[in-house]
Amino acid sequence: MSITYYNLAQDGEKFLSPHFQVKEFADPSDYERVPFPETIPIHDKLPEILEKIYNNFGCTCGSINSGYRSPEADVDVGGTGGGPHTVGIAVDVYFYKGNNPVPSRLVACFLKDLGIMGIGLNCGGNPNGTHFDLRHFGVWNDVNIWYGDEAKRDRNGNYALVEKGDYYSYTGTSRAEVYSNAGLSASSNTFPIPETVTNSYTTSEKMVDIIKTYEGFSPKAVKLTGEDYFTIGYGHYGSDVGANQTITDAEATELLRRDILKFENAVNTNVKVEISQSQFDALVSLSYNIGVGAIADSDTVQYLNEGKIGHAAVDIPSWRRGMGYQILAGLERRRQTELEFFAKGCDFILTENMNIRTGAGTNYPVKTVSQITANGREFVIDKTASASAVFKEGTEITALEVKAVYSPERVDVWFRCPSGWICARTGDEVYVK
Repeated sequence: MSITYYNLAQDGEKFLSPHFQVKEFADPSDYERVPFPETIPIHDKLPEILEKIYNNFGCTCGSINSGYRSPEADVDVGGTGGGPHTVGIAVDVYFYKGNNPVPSRLVACFLKDLGIMGIGLNCGGNPNGTHFDLRHFGVWNDVNIWYGDEAKRDRNGNYALVEKGDYYSYTGTSRAEVYSNAGLSASSNTFPIPETVTNSYTTSEKMVDIIKTYEGFSPKAVKLTGEDYFTIGYGHYGSDVGANQTITDAEATELLRRDILKFENAVNTNVKVEISQSQFDALVSLSYNIGVGAIADSDTVQYLNEGKIGHAAVDIPSWRRGMGYQILAGLERRRQTELEFFAKGCDFILTENMNIRTGAGTNYPVKTVSQITANGREFVIDKTASASAVFKEGTEITALEVKAVYSPERVDVWFRCPSGWICARTGDEVYVK
């Protein structure tokens, strides 16, 4: 995600999402200025988040009161001339259901659940206005977390701060109120459940070849210990396989493709949220290995359907045991491949402050700030060159490489971002979403 510059005369009527046009992101305080800005920057993710709010609360209208402001206009309205509005990463917005406004306290709670790190409750002192900005998406020098209440000020005249952004406790709001439109309860997990979608992917040729590699080719029917039926070809198992049956590679490949159909259906049917082709491939491979029933009841799929993409990713390596609950090296290698398909290239948000190491494992040293990328230095707790490089909670990282580190006692998962390796899971603890 990045900043896009729009020409108001040419692009003003363009819809960036189903309910928000380019012209709505131009701040009214600039309309009276001469010259008026011809182009305005808009972060690509702003319309996406606005739509999530709109849909979660079943809105009929969303009104941006303030979007991009020129530095001069920002000063005119009491700003510093260099805040998030001046770089196109902030909006002040109101939402309505019919004639009824959606209270800011509900919107603020929802935004915090989405992982937004710049939130202003009661924007401008109005209980129905909400400010939010994308200060953690790497396009603004100030990346400090800010959770404020614009209806209150401290003795120095600064907006009151909301500790840890816990708008639920601060405003006395329940989860049932925030997610009532989606039918959620107060006991629901802390991740908003995404809109239910229907996936209709088919397995890629690359994954078909990978499944063939891991299953191995058996030209003759074999009966494995503890199994009721014979197996032949690329893992085909069932009552239709005879004791003395043989098969060619071409026949086995065609049989594999037919077998895969039911596992594709299992993934498409049980996964209720949108996933990518590579994530679908990973789940089909996992399902082919563990079975249709197991994938339907798995924590992996449950996490996905709850919107816990990070938990789903790091759960995949857990499926490493075969018959008799024995850990198998072959399954660990297969899970590593599936983990790569599922998580590589994806964006994740850290849920805790995390060390940046030189390799995948706690045995590797923590990097110093001077050893990480210049962009990464913006997100560390202590920017001193010689200090340990520790990313702040809420930092978004891209997993350029992923690795499961296995031991007899547990599974750890590590992601490599441009600055170095970060632990995504250790044992039962998960640090990404």
